[in-house]
Amino acid sequence: MDRRPASQNGSWEAVEAAPPSRYCIPGERLCHLDEASPGSGTYTRHGYIFSSLSGCVVKTSDNGELPVVSVTRETESQMLPDVGTIVTCKVSSINSRFAKVHILYVGSTPLKNSFRGTIRKEDVRATEKDKVSRWYPSAGVRCSALGHTPKNSEK
Repeated sequence: MDRRPASQNGSWEAVEAAPPSRYCIPGERLCHLDEASPGSGTYTRHGYIFSSLSGCVVKTSDNGELPVVSVTRETESQMLPDVGTIVTCKVSSINSRFAKVHILYVGSTPLKNSFRGTIRKEDVRATEKDKVSRWYPSAGVRCSALGHTPKNSEK
């Protein structure tokens, strides 16, 4: 119970505080499958429900059935890759000078929407240059972000 001033004369009254929301991170065990059924933002493994998102745990119950446990994000923020961050990409097209890619993960965090990127052949390590010739559309690539350029920048 919280206390707050009831009036201007300085007396106090007790006030019920709203229960705090439970926050979770990906991979956190939420409950046993006997206690609830999995909803959005969750997955099951070995008889338990786990979170697949960072966010707020929500339990909803309908008609006396098992409650449904889901994880929702409070805000749909988009993580931007910083310079030097390891990113995982999928090649969308390739030519002799560069590959166009869609950035799908920043570190180990999946992105809600993919970013477009370019990998120039001259930016690939000398020891890895022979592997560039084996890239193909839909191939996965793990690399380090070198920088950002505005969408309509002039070079």
